[in-house]
Amino acid sequence: MSTHVQLSQPQRSVLQQALQSQLDALQRQSGKRLDGLSQADYATAVIGQDADDATQRAGDREVEDIVSDIDSGEFAALRAALLRVQSADYGVCVDCGTFIPFARLEAEPQALRCAICAAYRESHP
Repeated sequence: MSTHVQLSQPQRSVLQQALQSQLDALQRQSGKRLDGLSQADYATAVIGQDADDATQRAGDREVEDIVSDIDSGEFAALRAALLRVQSADYGVCVDCGTFIPFARLEAEPQALRCAICAAYRESHP
């Protein structure tokens, strides 16, 4: 069992603010990349462009799709962590059940696993 202790309310508040800040920054970054349009409107605008550089745009769209998928995953992780931050299970490793150290959560507030379990999962996909 870990020697780490459960998070205090002030620590949870710090982590909640960090999560919200990260979510806000990701939304701003995503908005800039899409020229302020929704993903659907941006896709419609791209499709409506002339076919002169169709090959180039196909590659661009593929990269944009990958970035969009990554953003979607990050949005989901941040939103889920914001919902969990005040619950008793926030900060508890989903694999081993030990408390995740505050320092790790400060670095990655949406973390679901302690460093040991995360490293194991990365090395054993």
